Amino acid sequence: MDTQRLVTHAFMSHKVGLRAEHLGLHKAVCVLLGWDSIAPPDTITWVPQVLPEAEALAQKEDLVLWPPIVVIHNISMANNNPQEQKVVPIEGVQAFLRDKGFVGGKITVCLGRPADQSVMVVKFLGTFTGLAMAERLHKYFVENKRGRKEFTSKNKGDEEMGKPDEGEEQLLYGYMGVSEDLDKLDFHNRKWSVVKSKKEILDLANDPVKTDER
Repeated sequence: MDTQRLVTHAFMSHKVGLRAEHLGLHKAVCVLLGWDSIAPPDTITWVPQVLPEAEALAQKEDLVLWPPIVVIHNISMANNNPQEQKVVPIEGVQAFLRDKGFVGGKITVCLGRPADQSVMVVKFLGTFTGLAMAERLHKYFVENKRGRKEFTSKNKGDEEMGKPDEGEEQLLYGYMGVSEDLDKLDFHNRKWSVVKSKKEILDLANDPVKTDER
């Protein structure tokens, strides 16, 4: 109830100079809780509307980290048995990306000891081309059933962890970084990342070019 009152206040407040900040807080909390963040402009009193699971997920995935980032996990490092762990070095990830035709990304280790390199991020340029490359890499992981959904299931113990005798490629799981992934980033990447709406970026890219009608 306190959260609902906070979001209602953020939407209803018209404090001079802070309207945009209040609406930003309203949208952020709505996305976090799976509520509809869009309200008609003539709304007098805002009340939360719970979105279907698919729509709530789409709303979360629209708020991407910018410049675009793909988070990559070495699933074997989540295994409690050290004998079942296998280090995949940055060079191995670079070779995997190169072999699949993913270019232009800068790889850094984010979490875990430098020796185990359990979480890495691939940062692409903050351009339409960079976004397209990040989306293509995200789609690759999804199509090969090594995306966010599968990684979460394995972390919960719903699926068997990766085995060290598997190839490096099969141990790598990845997904496009969204707002809730900020805490997975190292200090430098977190400091220089912002949250943007992917839909708004693509809408800008698809806007017709206006010509001089004179």
